[in-house]
Amino acid sequence: MKQLITICLLGIALVAEAQSSFDKFKQQQDSRFDKFKSDKQAEYDAFRQRANAAYADFMRQAWESFPAHKPAEPIEEKTLPPVVYDAPKPEAVPQQPKTEPKPQVRPATEPIEELTEPVTEPLEELTEPVPEEVDIPEPLPPVKPLTTPKQAVKTTPAPQPKQIPVQPKVVVVPKPAPAPEPIAPVRPKEDMPFQRVSISYFGTIVTIGFPEADDLKLFQTTSNNLKQPQTISNNLSENALADAWQQLADAKYDITLKTALDARKANNLCDWAYMKVLQAATEKRYGKSNEAVLMQAFLMSQSGYRIRMGMNANRLYLLVASDYNICGLTFFTLDGVKYYMVGEDKIPSMQICRAKFDKEKSLSLQLAQLPGLGDEPAPKRTLTSRKGVTATVSVNKNLIDFFDSYPQAYLNNDFTTRWAAYANTPLDLSIQNTLYPPFRKVIASLSERDAVGLILNWVQTAFQYAYDDEVWGGDRAFFPQETLFYPYSDCEDRAILFSRLVRDIVGLDVVLLYYPGHLAAAVAFTAQESGDWLQYGNRRYVVCDPTYINAPVGATMPGMDNQQAKVIVLK
Repeated sequence: MKQLITICLLGIALVAEAQSSFDKFKQQQDSRFDKFKSDKQAEYDAFRQRANAAYADFMRQAWESFPAHKPAEPIEEKTLPPVVYDAPKPEAVPQQPKTEPKPQVRPATEPIEELTEPVTEPLEELTEPVPEEVDIPEPLPPVKPLTTPKQAVKTTPAPQPKQIPVQPKVVVVPKPAPAPEPIAPVRPKEDMPFQRVSISYFGTIVTIGFPEADDLKLFQTTSNNLKQPQTISNNLSENALADAWQQLADAKYDITLKTALDARKANNLCDWAYMKVLQAATEKRYGKSNEAVLMQAFLMSQSGYRIRMGMNANRLYLLVASDYNICGLTFFTLDGVKYYMVGEDKIPSMQICRAKFDKEKSLSLQLAQLPGLGDEPAPKRTLTSRKGVTATVSVNKNLIDFFDSYPQAYLNNDFTTRWAAYANTPLDLSIQNTLYPPFRKVIASLSERDAVGLILNWVQTAFQYAYDDEVWGGDRAFFPQETLFYPYSDCEDRAILFSRLVRDIVGLDVVLLYYPGHLAAAVAFTAQESGDWLQYGNRRYVVCDPTYINAPVGATMPGMDNQQAKVIVLK
């Protein structure tokens, strides 16, 4: 027994020693990893310091004058009115004159009495042979009295499917790019005290930290080399801005950049939303001042965005690069890139600094995902189609307000590209969870064609049509949520919503089909379906027009010039 106890104690001691050795090894590894992270972060910090020092040096050089360009405006075109589908009516076949049957004549000398009743008793078996030249007639059927005959119904045969000869130019919008990466990873010192500045962005509280020792102030150097606060009466100089930029590059402002990047990620902020959040937070901290603009420029550039700064009449301006034609914003062109002025001022020219960072990216206006905004349910809206399909939806009013503030924009000077950006924007989960299940239940037993036809008829007949210029005073396209919210919609809004529903609910690819003055859609079915169709990417897309009221799948609205049809590809 003692021997067993000794063995157990020895085993426990060995296990304890092994655990102690493992703990020491783990501590060593953790220490090495912490040192590696610390050294790596020091490298990142040193890199950012060098990059910002070089940027500040470039800011001290003379800024160049550039003329302002007038904002792009939405392209207005005459919108075609909706058309009600007139289903083919059956045609009556003219009645042919009835001809009386000729009586049968037997080759005999005696007349045969007309039979008015059928013979119901079997004939007796003949016992004598019948001469070959004599025919025995079969009993005639009873003659029914004549009544007024019904007209024969002839249905119009279904039209043969025809291919739409789309233009060789197909509109393909690039996939949404991920958010830019910061110049280098940021890791503020843990013991750095800071103050929180919170703003409300469409129902969402966003908080950004600023150092407690925040002393950002633009100073103007006087003739005797003394510095005084820059005011509107002083000239805003390149040196004053460069000095302030170097001040922002200090480690104490790492907390501001880190909390801004964390807010972008936590709230799924798109590029436009991130820029507007930074504007609101900096203006709350510094007022509507040049310091606020400088901080916006600093945070945007450190976050990876391509920005420039401009001066005019002692005012500092933030200029943000974008590959889009953004409607309503004044812009400047530097090295073939458009830089948009974020503000309402209209000025003829501006002194602009060309300083830049490596790997900077232009602002995108595509919405790969929706921003995480506070939920404010709008009143429920019940929408019923003529086929009796009813759906009740309630959209997030904060999201509607966000879309209302979102600028119209398009790529490559092609105004049709904006529709792809709207159609590729997802519906929020709250709508998907209420709108999609009823549709999926109804179409569960239907074929693809019938399922698409059901959704098509719902979009055709559940919404009231109105022209944009009558409702909004000019052209305005809707995101899918907006069509579900506002009481009126037109062809582009319906095509965008229809394309979103078919892709999400039925799981089929859809393209938009643009005619001058009209927007429809086309669906790629798994099997070959009848109706008007177009060829794209070795696939057949069947026309579906949400503005051709009551029209079935495969029907092109009258008046459409198929020679001018253009395909807009969706993701």
